[in-house]
This record gives sequence, C-alpha cells and structure tokens, in this order.
Amino acid sequence: MMMAISALHNISRSVGSTMMMTADRTLFVWLIGGELTVHFVVKIVRGDFLFYFRLEGPFGYILSFIWHLTTKVIADFR
Repeated sequence: MMMAISALHNISRSVGSTMMMTADRTLFVWLIGGELTVHFVVKIVRGDFLFYFRLEGPFGYILSFIWHLTTKVIADFR
C-alpha cells in the first residue's frame, strides 16, 4: 500500500512539475530553487549538512552540497 502511495506521489509531482514548466518556466525555477534552499537551510540548522563520513574543510562542504543536491533531485523527480 505504501509503495503505491509513494509511486502515485512521485508521478503526480513529476506531472505537476512538467505542467508548471511548460506553463511558466520562471515560476518553476523559483519553486525548485526555493524548495532546495529550504532543504539546505534545514540541513544546516539541524547540523546534518556535512556528509556522513565528515570530511574536513571546504572539500567536505563542496562534496556534501553535491551529495545532498543529487539525492534530493533523484528522490523528488525520479
């Protein structure tokens, strides 16, 4: 049951995003940008931003940003 609900949610989100992108591309970019911004702010506030094996320095932050961005986009729009 949960798999069906999850699949329907992903399909509706993908179809809704496609419809919004065809109607108003600027609004779509703002929506996705805002959602990603909120995601990253919540990760930073919770202290959960750095990658799970805690690399130090700027390389750790860059790798963590790429990791979170990739997983967020794949999880939301697969």
